Amino acid sequence: MFGYRLRACRDPRPVSGSNVSAIILPEARTRCRDWGNLGGVGYRLTAMKRYILLSLFALVVTACGGGASSPTSTTTPVAGWDRDPTAPLVIIETFGGFVPVEVALGQMPEIALYGDGTVITQGPTIAIWPGPALPNLVAGHLDDATIRDILDRAAVSGVLSPLDDYGTANVADAGTTRIAVTVDGKRTVTEIYALGIGGLGGETPGLSSEQRTARAGASSFIDFVRQITDAAPAEEFIPTAYAVRPWPFGGVPSESPEMAWPFGSLAVLGNADAVGGCMVIDGDDAGQLRELAGQATSQTPWISDGVAYGLVFRALLPDETSCDDLG
Repeated sequence: MFGYRLRACRDPRPVSGSNVSAIILPEARTRCRDWGNLGGVGYRLTAMKRYILLSLFALVVTACGGGASSPTSTTTPVAGWDRDPTAPLVIIETFGGFVPVEVALGQMPEIALYGDGTVITQGPTIAIWPGPALPNLVAGHLDDATIRDILDRAAVSGVLSPLDDYGTANVADAGTTRIAVTVDGKRTVTEIYALGIGGLGGETPGLSSEQRTARAGASSFIDFVRQITDAAPAEEFIPTAYAVRPWPFGGVPSESPEMAWPFGSLAVLGNADAVGGCMVIDGDDAGQLRELAGQATSQTPWISDGVAYGLVFRALLPDETSCDDLG
């Protein structure tokens, strides 16, 4: 082992009443003759082998993270989940905050994972103004092992045991992050204001040690899911329905020409100069809307009954069927 051989050599220093010592020397430097299979020497070598093997095993376990950071070392793995393609398992979204009204009306979840492994996220957006009228959504697929990793991580991170109060970070006009996880038939919702804004370490004003730890756990869970979904191959997600909402855009940029609204009167949504109601466009009309809105911008005036409306198009996800599902 390690290029060494056992040699029994004469040594002027007596060991345990004998002038024979068991020593280990490099092969190239050993000039003693082989002594054969000595009982005492064999015992010492066997003990040393066991010590070395146990030491190496301990090093491997430590290097592989066999401590408390492993999800299965501190929690019981989840029993299962609903595999229906319309059953949401993990929804991560941010709402509220100081954003334009049309942005607030059209906000989509950052990540939406469903029971069959479909995961819908927001793809890259062109950095121009006015921006596209339709969101850029992409869909990938996660296997069962990856889904289980995510749900187990949810338990470890604390989002399955949310606090009653995560404190109020000393930040104004921030959004609120919502993490909804459904596992073993139970849906747990965690809502944290200004998550990830400001430092999590040290004595953050207004936050207790427990609140800082809980916020850090929620942030780590989101980062974990992001890394997985970012690495998953994805393609364009094509919604089967859209929620349509009006907003008072208050003027039309010259680069956004008017477009005629083809799906009945928009008067059902209320006043064109205020945030009004909501309607759903689905079926074959959803495909036509997608084609028309794909040529529009967020500032396009849609003309109905001679009145110009600003419209926000919110794609409906697999678990959403009506405006009521949008909250």
